[in-house]
Amino acid sequence: MARPLDSPEGAEPFMLWSWTPTRRDEPELMDAPGLPEAEVADAYRVLRRVNRQLGHLRSIERELRVFLDEDRLTGGRVSILDVGSGSGDLPRALRERSEGWGIGGVVVALDRDPTAVALARRQRLEVVQGDALRLPFADGSIDLVTAIKFAHHFHGEDLHRLLAEMARVARRRVVVLDIRRHWLAYWGFVAWSRLATRNRLVRFDGPLSVLRGFTAGELVELARPLLKFAWTVRSYAGFQLVLVGRRVVPPASASRRPEEPSGP
Repeated sequence: MARPLDSPEGAEPFMLWSWTPTRRDEPELMDAPGLPEAEVADAYRVLRRVNRQLGHLRSIERELRVFLDEDRLTGGRVSILDVGSGSGDLPRALRERSEGWGIGGVVVALDRDPTAVALARRQRLEVVQGDALRLPFADGSIDLVTAIKFAHHFHGEDLHRLLAEMARVARRRVVVLDIRRHWLAYWGFVAWSRLATRNRLVRFDGPLSVLRGFTAGELVELARPLLKFAWTVRSYAGFQLVLVGRRVVPPASASRRPEEPSGP
């Protein structure tokens, strides 16, 4: 851990080397409007490979299995909402894995980006174009609400609002899978991106995403105000952290089904 050295009164303390960089809040290129559709589509293609090769797909499938086992839902029907789903490869994998385990139900992908929405609709998913900070679903209407490598796009009040909205909609569980902020992860992705792609969006945004990632302690503090859930943080290989919230207080309202979004 870094330790502050003595410094003049009022001066910024000098920090020894730490493996955990300070969290950054610069915007990523893909968050900007008006990017060329072909370039964005190519970036999503590369990110699908990232999800396979760097373990994100395996990690979210494990969390799905844990959810089904702990809530004893094997053989039943489950509704899943993936928030900030991009091109839909991860919610598609959740649907296929659920079907392989004999689980029916519906998987909904939500994103605000038109290119992402168009790509996700090719995955045979229920797709909603909408705002993650104003989810168009009723309280407690969806069994499992996930955000996979999405929360790091938010800071401050918006980050708290994102998790609060996911918790509001979740009938049973919230799963936030994201990046553990670490210099090895940063330089590792820099190297991977230089070898694996020429897409400028991925080359810029990928390392920045690591610097916008989290520590386990930060995720614990983020979830602390949401008392209707029991929260835990798990880690996976490849600098991944998972914040899991299991509902312990029943939702006040769960009358609306996820097949009936109130928004577009």
